[in-house]
Amino acid sequence: MINVGENLNALPANAVAKLTWFRQLLHYFKQMIMPNLSIFIAWGLLSIVSNIVSGDLRQTLVHVTDWLIYLLLPILISYSGAKIFDQKAAVAGGIAVIGMIVVSDLPQLFGAMIIGLITGGIFHWVDRWLAPKIKPGYEMLLNNLMIGLIGGVVCLLGILVIQPLVEGSLSYVGRFVYWLIEQHLLPVVSLVLEPLKVLFLNNVINHGILTPLGMEMAQHTGHSILFLMEANPGPGIGILSAFLFAGDREKSVKAGGALMIQAVGGIHEIYFPFVLMQPALFFAVMVGGATGTFVFQLFASGLNAPVSPGSLVIILGNTPPSQLAGVILGIILSAIATFVCAILLLKKTKPVESILQERSQLMNHEAVNQIIFACDAGMGSSAMGAAILKKKLHAQGIDIPISYTSIYDLPNHKKQLVIVQSAFQSLAQEKAKESQIIAVDHFLEVESYLPLIKQQLHEINIEPQIKKQQEVEQPRTRVVFLYQGNRRGSQTMGMTILMKLAKEYQFDLSVEKTAIEDLVPEKEVVYLANESMAKAYQLEQQVEHLLIIDHFVSTKAYLSLVKEVD
Repeated sequence: MINVGENLNALPANAVAKLTWFRQLLHYFKQMIMPNLSIFIAWGLLSIVSNIVSGDLRQTLVHVTDWLIYLLLPILISYSGAKIFDQKAAVAGGIAVIGMIVVSDLPQLFGAMIIGLITGGIFHWVDRWLAPKIKPGYEMLLNNLMIGLIGGVVCLLGILVIQPLVEGSLSYVGRFVYWLIEQHLLPVVSLVLEPLKVLFLNNVINHGILTPLGMEMAQHTGHSILFLMEANPGPGIGILSAFLFAGDREKSVKAGGALMIQAVGGIHEIYFPFVLMQPALFFAVMVGGATGTFVFQLFASGLNAPVSPGSLVIILGNTPPSQLAGVILGIILSAIATFVCAILLLKKTKPVESILQERSQLMNHEAVNQIIFACDAGMGSSAMGAAILKKKLHAQGIDIPISYTSIYDLPNHKKQLVIVQSAFQSLAQEKAKESQIIAVDHFLEVESYLPLIKQQLHEINIEPQIKKQQEVEQPRTRVVFLYQGNRRGSQTMGMTILMKLAKEYQFDLSVEKTAIEDLVPEKEVVYLANESMAKAYQLEQQVEHLLIIDHFVSTKAYLSLVKEVD
């Protein structure tokens, strides 16, 4: 493990560990909302158009927007929730939520999240128990029966149990939120929300909590202040502006570049490390966030749809014309309040210096064949860091695959180098135990950790001609699934599983299938067959590399094959 710029005062490791389970739960919620954000955008656009036009077109658009929110969105959310566990379970998730949609008068966003996870979990458990007992050739039939049966049973469970519980719970939460608004206490929430944002919980809070609640509110008022609370770029603009004017030269230059990315690009994560470097600045973002929320509430301002990312362009595009004054004023005043507090705190406190700790003795000697940037959402800051590093290495003649992902989807492989922010160091160690990990304060500070990356790569230029030489020395492995009598459904599913594992373990496999009646054995090929075929055709005497498996739909069997290739 290499830790660049570790700041224990800003973020204790045990605090991160305690938040892991909470992060994971909210990450599931985010995985259901994020893929379907385009529906929110379409809903907001069509809602604006419906308020402009009249007659039959207006009435049609009203029905379209209702169907988007009441029917399509809950189905896709539940589908996405079940898909987290198993692709086959996704259809069952879509079936399961229909009952809740029918019996409720409200958009079932929370209900869809819950029932999607329940359906996916049940399907995953049943599939693991039942798969080894399924005879070859019956996999597709039984899988379809499982999907229909589990989807129908959970649908009934949703009508009788889940929907009443969800709607009852939401009514209490909704009444509490409206009470906060009526009592003008909503700014108090920002005092808790802003620190959680800086601890990289911004996406899960926005998409997992505020967005569903805001959707419920927008159904009654046409807009919601909750869409602004996390997305407000004011605190970030204030922090970066303070560093631009009062920070040292190095941080001032970095803050200047980050300011445009924060304001226009909406990548909030870019200002979090500036706060973590000086924990006193938590107070500045708390004051700024509360100020913005107070102004939004004072002017009864809100957005007509969720925004992601929290860019000024997207926020203003989703602001009803009558709400523009309040929204703009709230963002400006929150930025000013944060800026003033940050300036005062920067003058009174000394920054915690980042120290480059090179612990080369902890690095293994496995050849690294890819670099992965991992952040919470796996989009904004990690994508930018990956792009900058790729450009830097390419300029120095080093060509290596560089990608980015969510920390929760981080694969575990000993030949990969993972770059994470310090806040996710403990979680990265859990997810990728065999990988090399570099923890940094800021993804964009590539120059600070570039020497470590070059050291891990042994400063070898991986050029195209070297890659071609390696391909000659290590020929592509061929795997052939054998089927009998034109029955190849389970073999097709097995091919899908194996190719997915090969991609995860970064092996170049050629996977195909052929009829056992047409088999012409080749020495370099690994053949897969079930026990009955192996005995009937005496494959052990004909084939040099033969793997006999009980079930073609068996991840365990293919996992052992991939590890043997490794």
